[in-house]
Amino acid sequence: MKPTNLLVILSDEHSKRVLGCYGHSMARTPHLDALAARGTRFTSAYTNCPICVPGRASFATGRYVHEVRCWDNAIAYTGQPPSWGHRLMEQGHRVTAIGKLHYKDAVPRVNGFDEEILPMHIVNGVGDLLGLIRDELPRRAGSLKLGPEAGPGESEYTHYDRSIADAAAQWLRHSAPQHGDKPWALYVGFVAPHFPLIAPPQFYGLYPESQVPWPDLYGQAERPRHPCCGAMRKSLCFD
Repeated sequence: MKPTNLLVILSDEHSKRVLGCYGHSMARTPHLDALAARGTRFTSAYTNCPICVPGRASFATGRYVHEVRCWDNAIAYTGQPPSWGHRLMEQGHRVTAIGKLHYKDAVPRVNGFDEEILPMHIVNGVGDLLGLIRDELPRRAGSLKLGPEAGPGESEYTHYDRSIADAAAQWLRHSAPQHGDKPWALYVGFVAPHFPLIAPPQFYGLYPESQVPWPDLYGQAERPRHPCCGAMRKSLCFD
């Protein structure tokens, strides 16, 4: 394979099912669909962990969670074991991150990057402590806001994502040509569609609530009754 530049785009909590290129009847994702049409679309690709911070550590290192030992959203990647970014930097490639990473600390070269632009890491270097006690799942009262706050508007995250997109475009136009001697790698991490479920009005308006299909197994009689599902309902206490 001929050496080439590498651009990684990661969106947060984004199900592949909600994409036009995967056959969703309503989702409008023209730019992602165009990327899919020019590349490879996977049918059986999975994260090593459905929890954010451990999943990111596995993505960085190519290792399972039990190997990197980032078990929860309070145990974030610290630069060990080495990431694909470290390996590229050792070979003299420029490696830049823009946006959300959710590692422990904003120390670019420790994390496997030459630079981090607009980085987001775990809160105060400690992250989400609620899940560390492994008795019963804690009740996450903040999840009660998910329904009532959903709707058209702006949030810190929508503003942040636009800043990330602008910074990435700026980097590709102006910084990338300065590293033309060897292929570069650019990692772009967006927060959306992570909650809060607030979308700019021009996008929210594309999906009238009366036309949005109900989730699978939503009806009371259809809902799974497994004990793990019951524990999750008590923890994430929203409908």
